[in-house]
Amino acid sequence: MSSESVSSSSTPELTNVLSKSKSPYLLQHKDNPVAWQEFNSTTISLSKKLDKPIFLSSGYSACHWCHVLAHESFEDQEIAEVMNKYFINIKVDREERPDVDRVYMTYLQATSGGGGWPMSIFMTPNLEPFFAGTYFPKTRFKSLLLRIAELWEEDREQCQATGKGAVESLKEMSGSSSRVPGTLDEILSSSPATKIYTQLLQLHDTRYGGFSSGGSRSKGPKFPSCSMTLEPLARLSFYNFGGGGGKIDKEESREMALKMLRGIWNGGIHDWIGGGIARYSVDEKWIVPHFEKMLYDQAQLITGALDFALISNPSEGEDDGHRTALQDDRKLCFDLAADILEYCLRDLKSPEGGFWSAEDADSAPEKDAKKSEGAFYIWDKTELDEILGENAKLIETFYGVKEDGNVDLQHDAHGEMTGKNILHQAKTYAEISIQFNQTEEEVKEIVKSGSAKLKERRDKRERPGLDDKILTSWNGLMLSALSQAASTLPKNYPIQAHCLSAAEDVVKFIKDRMWDQSEETLARSWREGKGPGGQTDDYAFLIRGLLDLYEASGKEEYVLWAIELQKRQDELFWDGQGGGYFASAPDEHVLVRMKDAQDAAEPSASSVSLHNLSRLSLLASNEYDKYEKRAEDTYLSIGEELKQMPRAFGYSICGLMDLEKGYREIIIIGQPSNPKTQELLSLARSVYAPNQVLIQIDPSNPPNGFAEMNDVIKSLIEPIIAGKEDKNHISLRICENGSCGLPVKDVEQAREVLGLA
Repeated sequence: MSSESVSSSSTPELTNVLSKSKSPYLLQHKDNPVAWQEFNSTTISLSKKLDKPIFLSSGYSACHWCHVLAHESFEDQEIAEVMNKYFINIKVDREERPDVDRVYMTYLQATSGGGGWPMSIFMTPNLEPFFAGTYFPKTRFKSLLLRIAELWEEDREQCQATGKGAVESLKEMSGSSSRVPGTLDEILSSSPATKIYTQLLQLHDTRYGGFSSGGSRSKGPKFPSCSMTLEPLARLSFYNFGGGGGKIDKEESREMALKMLRGIWNGGIHDWIGGGIARYSVDEKWIVPHFEKMLYDQAQLITGALDFALISNPSEGEDDGHRTALQDDRKLCFDLAADILEYCLRDLKSPEGGFWSAEDADSAPEKDAKKSEGAFYIWDKTELDEILGENAKLIETFYGVKEDGNVDLQHDAHGEMTGKNILHQAKTYAEISIQFNQTEEEVKEIVKSGSAKLKERRDKRERPGLDDKILTSWNGLMLSALSQAASTLPKNYPIQAHCLSAAEDVVKFIKDRMWDQSEETLARSWREGKGPGGQTDDYAFLIRGLLDLYEASGKEEYVLWAIELQKRQDELFWDGQGGGYFASAPDEHVLVRMKDAQDAAEPSASSVSLHNLSRLSLLASNEYDKYEKRAEDTYLSIGEELKQMPRAFGYSICGLMDLEKGYREIIIIGQPSNPKTQELLSLARSVYAPNQVLIQIDPSNPPNGFAEMNDVIKSLIEPIIAGKEDKNHISLRICENGSCGLPVKDVEQAREVLGLA
């Protein structure tokens, strides 16, 4: 079979239909000569009618290698002719249809040992996969297309048998079978905290920070992972496991996390000019990023940085050296969180209140030029010299600029950054101060002023493409980040004043545009209207964000909607046979209904749900038994995995650590306008306590529906409503194991009971 015979043959009368799509990723391919179709019943029926195999290509709009494959192959007329002649070609936005992507990514990983995007799947008209890969260079891709077409024509039975076998294997792997018998105590007795600590120690790069299979011999890539690293390390840094002689070193845990955060802050993965963090670093030093910026990374790093700012708060009795080090770490964490928040609120927040999904890696370095990776972010030294003037040498030394560029050739796959510089902190302010005979404050001001000039010039370049769809799940993560920032970021950071209102804007956007009240369902996405139906992570991440916003604002409307959403999530996605949550609702065209239990770049829907259920069991105490049982059944559904692969289930392990230490409620009664009430709230929020639920009661406006669901709150507000309690009453109390301590009215006493004294 040759390309000549293909090009001389007639092709089916199919056209590219992606111009009708709302997905930014699909729209990127609307002008391809490939007759792309969307994943829907019409396309599936067409494949069966024409008896053609399907080529499914899944990716996302900010994916650099997706662009490379598109430019090399999907924009090529000869390749398109082969694709159109022999295949029904389907494009999938993996962010809008993670249910489709998840099935075939699992197949790809099982058959090749790896995965990633672009994902390339060949399947039967019945959607059964029989060959999978990722990116293929043009020549190899063409040969593969012809070979698959030949195989389909000459040995179709083998393709079909392979596909059927693959689907059966996927069903076995899907986690939908009955759980292995066991108890929660058995899982806890397997020492999950010790196991994940040991594994992180082995994977930790002690030279440059971060985690990879090579440990200190790592050559990259490195990801700013949170659910798999920062979240468990925060608990390991805070909780006491095993007593004074235990195997877990709290300070070592904190240092592993801080070393990664320092590496991210100092590196080129951090956009020193415009703020925000790139998706990952291709090298071990965090210098050369994959330049796309994803909303989910920004949100999780804000939360992670703020957690470690609280953990790094010096306690009384610290020696001066350690106190100074902790204060430096605390400031770095606050700086990082504020930097990312400023970027997100400036560049990713839609005028309507929701947050857009991502910025691309690629853009044109100049007008009408071909797009290349990182063009918006990288610099030629001569351009820097011109912009920075007399301060050029100092600033360029700080940022590690070199005459012939500072990008190692081995990290520049296409030679797009030759002679260019990625700005990163190559030297400390103290080192620059000595080298250039300036005070550190003068150096900081010069770098700050010069960076502002660079931003002004950079803003005139072509910006990378914006994925302006709004995803419920990722906005849920951002809602948590904004809520935590509103509560814990110091007020001397100007961005702090905007965080609470921005969080409330997110909720309003989702409720007004993405929530169908009559059907009680969420939409997965919004862009010029609602996208596909919501998935488990949309509900789970939004519930967590609402609970965080309740604790930041004290407004019961947020916890009430969280309770309503949890009920709906249980109805739509709960696996009554095996426990845990299915990742998506039933769909006849998604052959395997899978579960989302392992953490990755985002926490899994399952792990977030576990935390939500534990918090809700305290907030809606009349439903305690139901929430507790559902959480326990979810843990048991992944019990063996928690024992054997702790890091892959890092955020679920965090939930086990919280359970082992025990949850508590901090209840503060007082009018929000009273400074003493605010002082008590600030004290409660200054403690890193993931096993803590903060409940606020305004005696002049006590909760209504919320109180009916919480026995403890009901007992506290009944005397207020009956007029037996002073409405100016202000107090803090701690409730644990179903009983509450005496109310504390003195601020110093509050410090003591909170463990701050």
